[in-house]
Amino acid sequence: MHGRLLCMIFLGIIAANFAQNSAMAEEYSAYLMAYFGPEEKLHYAWSHDACNWTALNNGRPVWSPPFVRDPFINRVNGKFHLVHTTGWTGTTIGHWESDDLIHWEGGEIQVVDASKQKCWAPEFFHCDIEDVFYVFWASMHEDNHHAMYYLKTRDWKNIKPGDSAVFFNIGIHDIDLTIVQHNGTYYAFHKPGDVDDRMGNRLSTSSSLDPAADSFAKDGHGKVVFADETKPTEGPQVIQLIGQQKWHVYGDPFHAPLEAWETTDFSAFRKITVQTPQGAKHCSVIPITQSELDALLARYPAD
Repeated sequence: MHGRLLCMIFLGIIAANFAQNSAMAEEYSAYLMAYFGPEEKLHYAWSHDACNWTALNNGRPVWSPPFVRDPFINRVNGKFHLVHTTGWTGTTIGHWESDDLIHWEGGEIQVVDASKQKCWAPEFFHCDIEDVFYVFWASMHEDNHHAMYYLKTRDWKNIKPGDSAVFFNIGIHDIDLTIVQHNGTYYAFHKPGDVDDRMGNRLSTSSSLDPAADSFAKDGHGKVVFADETKPTEGPQVIQLIGQQKWHVYGDPFHAPLEAWETTDFSAFRKITVQTPQGAKHCSVIPITQSELDALLARYPAD
């Protein structure tokens, strides 16, 4: 009897959580863009279509740690995580957690030793099967070019440089990695080559996040999928449109506004017109609810 009662309670909790998660998904009605501006601080903008953006806080930074470039925000198990570059050189990344996108707790985490020289454009992908974060960024490789490094963590605690390893190395400079999954394939957008190479953002694929099982490096420098992008361009970011099998891929051209492409299958990409805040650089985009948008608008009024 007690076992049956516990089972019923457990099933009730699962049903309640499922209903809550379903309601949350249905409530997504807007998008939040995080980006950095010329003062290298965190900025926000919002949109209903992921194309036409309005800056929050009258275009001023919304949060002011000493240095924020390449901000990446995502929601994992009901909590927002933010990672960002903490300096042009150094051995740390920034990691912060929030329940509301307004109040953040966290700080810098050392992820490599001094020989790696820098930690650029950190991001993460939460693997639900493993219940672990894959955290990745670009550091200097011993062959004197940027390569992708990574570590795995469940709780962002007790991380040390010895936890990191090469994620993939294509033999030339490579930065600004972002990863999405669709139909069992991991799609990695990244920016290979030096500035003068004008290679732009490329696409590589893998069947696994575990580099021992399959590596994004097998695609070499990556596939050219944005033939009409402004060169040079970096900082690729991907957002799935709410309730659709459709994605927007943003890119960050040098000395020009952000650009974007639309895809339904990660094979064909169509350039689309977008309007982004002046000076916006290296963005990330997430879906948010109307109540979350209302709270952000109350705290950081738009123009």
